Amino acid sequence: MDNKQLGDKIIELVGGEENVNSLVHCATRLRFKLDDSSKADDEALKELPDVLTVVEKGGQYQVVVGNKVGKVYSEIMDNHTIHSGESADKSTSNAKNTGIVAKVFEYISGTFSPLIPALAGAGMIKALLAVLDMLNLINIEGSTYSVLNAASSGLFYFLPIFVGISAARKLNVNPFVGGTIAAGLLDPNFTALLTSTGKVDFMGIPLVMSDYASTVFPMLIAIALYAPLEKFVKKFTPDTIQLFFVPMIGILVMVPLTALVFGPFSQYLSTGIASIITFLLVLSPVLT
Repeated sequence: MDNKQLGDKIIELVGGEENVNSLVHCATRLRFKLDDSSKADDEALKELPDVLTVVEKGGQYQVVVGNKVGKVYSEIMDNHTIHSGESADKSTSNAKNTGIVAKVFEYISGTFSPLIPALAGAGMIKALLAVLDMLNLINIEGSTYSVLNAASSGLFYFLPIFVGISAARKLNVNPFVGGTIAAGLLDPNFTALLTSTGKVDFMGIPLVMSDYASTVFPMLIAIALYAPLEKFVKKFTPDTIQLFFVPMIGILVMVPLTALVFGPFSQYLSTGIASIITFLLVLSPVLT
């Protein structure tokens, strides 16, 4: 069965394209939002030769097809009239996606799924450099190593910007404003405050400085708060000034707010998670 036939069959067995609210994919799964999941034929889907399993989770009907998921997704979108992305504005959307835990995990998953290929590629370059160094096939003090190391490290250093863009896309707000909020916290003028020996404050409020490079929690929280802010400001802003006024207010509010509140909170949260993992490793590596 080729990719087009597989895609057509999957659409048929999830209840037809009229039952599909929206469709996205991650590294291995087609993630459907169905108007009525009871119309999907789980057993028939599992019997398809290239379908590994089906999972209903977090308000999504997930068909696991493995590494060929991108090609199957493309065939489906090329041959069917289906909304690409998160759920369309339909009142019949799956009602199961109401729990706060499900929404949080869907938000995190939807943010990181588009970044997986870049993370995997950069990570493999790091692994390759480690192997070359171990075999003494590259000079870690040389310029060649520096260029390749930069190629693999750039994504991780600027990860907050990518997370800001992806999280904003997930929440259907301006992704480049999301990236700009993160970029503000990586700007040299801001990071220089980390080494400042004087009083660091914002409008008289003390700043607990944090290094935001390679972090994800501050941006996940910041964009979750930025999304309703953008929609609120846009609602009351005249069309003639929306182009600059809405993003200006978003950046003006969110960068200081993240530095004052979300950043320190997220650092404490990530430190706490790391401590729990370390404790579990000591308690039982197998359990961990």
